Amino acid sequence: MNSFDTKPGQNLGTHYNYNKGYVLLISLIAAMGGLMFGFDLGIITGVIPFIQKQFHLESFMLGWVVAIFEVGCMAGTFLTAWLTDKYGRKKTLIFTAFILILTTIAVALSQNAFDLAGWRFAQGIGVGAASVLSPMYIAEIAPASIRGKLVTTNQLTIILGILLATIVSYYFGDPNNVESWRWMFGAAAIPATIFFVALFVIPESPRWLVKAHFNDKAEKVLKKIGDDDFAQKELTEIVESLKSNTKQGSYKQLFGKVLLPTLLIGFGLATLQQFSGANSVTAYMQMIFEKANINIKDGLLNAVFVGLVFFLFTILAIALIDRMGRKKLMLVGTSGMALMLFLLAWSFDSANVNGTIVFIFVMAYIGIYAFTLAPVTWVLLSEIFPNHIRSKALSLASCVLWLATFLVVFISPYLLKLSPVVNFSIFGVCNIIGFFFVWRWVPETKGKTLEELETMLTGTGAML
Repeated sequence: MNSFDTKPGQNLGTHYNYNKGYVLLISLIAAMGGLMFGFDLGIITGVIPFIQKQFHLESFMLGWVVAIFEVGCMAGTFLTAWLTDKYGRKKTLIFTAFILILTTIAVALSQNAFDLAGWRFAQGIGVGAASVLSPMYIAEIAPASIRGKLVTTNQLTIILGILLATIVSYYFGDPNNVESWRWMFGAAAIPATIFFVALFVIPESPRWLVKAHFNDKAEKVLKKIGDDDFAQKELTEIVESLKSNTKQGSYKQLFGKVLLPTLLIGFGLATLQQFSGANSVTAYMQMIFEKANINIKDGLLNAVFVGLVFFLFTILAIALIDRMGRKKLMLVGTSGMALMLFLLAWSFDSANVNGTIVFIFVMAYIGIYAFTLAPVTWVLLSEIFPNHIRSKALSLASCVLWLATFLVVFISPYLLKLSPVVNFSIFGVCNIIGFFFVWRWVPETKGKTLEELETMLTGTGAML
C-alpha cells in the first residue's frame, strides 16, 4: 500500500495507509461517466453547423434541439436519487452506461430534427444520471486527504470527453458532407461500451452499504481502500453518522430549517457554474468564431486547441484543489472569468473583429474555468450534503445545475444573434455576483471527512 501523510489542521486524525493504486483505479472507472458527460455535451459544438444546414434550423429550433439535452439531464438527476438509494451506486452506474450505449446509436441514426431532439433528450437522461453518480461515488470511496484530487479526476475525464469530441468533430467534420454529424455522435458508442464493461470491476460504495445495513460488506470494501485502522475509523464514523439520522432522508427533511441553508448553497453553486457563461462559449463556439470571421474548418481546429487548454488546466486543478482549497479557487475563477468575458465583449465592440484576439480570449476564459468553477463546483456538491440524504440533495442540486445549463444554452443563440457584446457582458456581470456569493456563503471543505463536514454544516452558525 502507498501512504499519504495527514497534514496539521486537516482534522484527519492519525496517519493511515491507503491502497493508492486501487482507489485510483476504481475512481477512474467511475469517472468514465464524466468522460461520457463531456463527450455528449461537447460534441454539439461541432455538430451544430451541420444539423443547422441539414434540418434548416432557425434560432428557436436550434436552441431547442441543443437545449433539450439538458432537459433530459434534469430528468436523469431525479431518477438517480430513487434508483441509487434503492439499488446502490454500482448497479445504477451500470444501468446508466447501458442507456448511454443505446441512445448514442439512436442519436446517430436520427432522420429528422424531432427524432434528433427526442433521442438527445433520452441521451441526456443517461448523462444527467452520470453527472450525479460519478462524483458521488468517488467522494464516498475516497480518503478525505485526497478526496478533492480524486473527485477532480471526474472533471478531468469530462474535459477529456470534450477534447475527444472536438478531435472527432475536426476529423469527421467535412464541409462537403452535411451528414458528417452522424459519425460525430456515433463515435461515443466506443467509450460508452468500455465504461459499461469496466463498471463490473468496481465495489459498491461503503457508505451506501452501511445505509443498507450491509456493514460486513462495507468493512471489506474499506479494507481494500486502506489499512485496518483506517477501515475501522471510517466504518465507525459512517455508522455513527447514520445512527444520528435513523430516518431515511426525505425531501421534507431536506427543505427543513437544518438542511435548507446547505441546500441553498448547493443551488447557488450549481447556478453559478452555468451562469458563469461557460456553456454559452463552449456550445456555440463555432457561432462565436463565425462572427469573428473564422471559417468552419479553422473553427473546428481552434476548438481542438480550446479543448486541449481545457484539459491541461483541469490537471492544474488536481494539483491545487487540496492545497489552495475550494473557496479560494472559486474566488479566483469568478473574478478571472468576469475579466475575460468583458474583454471578449470589448473585442466584438468594433466593425472589424480580430479573430485571433477572440480566439486568445476564449482560450484564456476556458483555461480559468477549467481549474476553478468547472471542477470545484462538482467537488463541493459531492462533499457538503449529509450521508443519509446525499443522493437526494445532490440530485436536486444537479437538477438545478442542468436547469441553469438549459437556460444558458437556450438563450445564447438569441443573445449572440442580438450582439456578442450583450451576451458576454451579461455573463460577466453574473460572475461578479457569483464572486460575492462565494465570498459570503460558501464554506471551505478542504481536508475534512464527509462526516466532519456533516457536523460542521448542520451545526448552528457553522457555515460562516
